[in-house]
Amino acid sequence: MFTTARLLILAVCAAASNVNIHHRILVPGAPELPFVERGVIDNLRFQPSSTLSQHWLDFETALESLLSTPEVDLDRVLYQVALEREGADRDVSSVKLCHIPLITFESIILHTPHLAQNNAPYAINYFVTPIPDDGACPRLGSGLVSLPSPFQALSKLNTTIIHKADTQPPQPQLRAPPQLTAEGAPVQPPPEKSFVQKYWMYIVAVLFALLMTGGGSEEEGQSRAST
Repeated sequence: MFTTARLLILAVCAAASNVNIHHRILVPGAPELPFVERGVIDNLRFQPSSTLSQHWLDFETALESLLSTPEVDLDRVLYQVALEREGADRDVSSVKLCHIPLITFESIILHTPHLAQNNAPYAINYFVTPIPDDGACPRLGSGLVSLPSPFQALSKLNTTIIHKADTQPPQPQLRAPPQLTAEGAPVQPPPEKSFVQKYWMYIVAVLFALLMTGGGSEEEGQSRAST
């Protein structure tokens, strides 16, 4: 059992090598910015991109430009982290950008198939803490808190990588379909027999035995009286 578990861990670790992680900011209603490489996961360790510090500056510049538009709502701006997969396809996980300046922890969860030959991650979840229970952006009075550099917190954090293999759910216990008549109606079970219908033979046997026993006693009593 230990050997199997160890082999499974080694397989997941090998599959997790060289997993490319991308990121960007997304402002609904504005032109989408392209994803850029945030780093590579190699042997369960996250290696930041050599240009990551420049990304933070580029994001801040783009954010200032986008927020200068009156239609843009800071409460709807997202920070997105994406898992690069085969081809141009990506799996994306998002958090509100307004939470980023106050976080103290971030983690990337990679989901892998359960005991499959190809354990390459197929999905990603990005988590940061702390976040309010209601998910609302921090507010000061009646307005959103103004945060001039929302990416300073990210530049100082160590990224925690978590690998999570799928688990097989228990198989559902299916009931057999009901039998149908030629007309398509469910076959009705026969009515349950009453106690008398089930055990009438035993009842008759007991009554017969009682009659026979009672008759013999009466004849014996008459014989003794005549003597």
